[in-house]
Amino acid sequence: MTGMLNGQWVIPEFEPVGLVPSGTKLTAFHSDDYKRAAGAEALQQIVDGVADCRYTANLDRVFKLGEIVEAHQYMEENRASGKVVVLIE
Repeated sequence: MTGMLNGQWVIPEFEPVGLVPSGTKLTAFHSDDYKRAAGAEALQQIVDGVADCRYTANLDRVFKLGEIVEAHQYMEENRASGKVVVLIE
């Protein structure tokens, strides 16, 4: 793995992708096109889309804070098919 960090291209014995467990989903997004004002505009479009119900989350299950152990087990067992929410109230 190579990448620029603190002026170095390679960090010896550091392979974060190798530490991601098999079967785990890893996603990322990076673009210089969405910095500063352009990023604010893109974010506002998303916020507006959520407010207008154009975007919806795939909600799998809701847990109460007292069920946090069960929530973690549910996720660790890969049983969730969507977002898992924990309510703190």
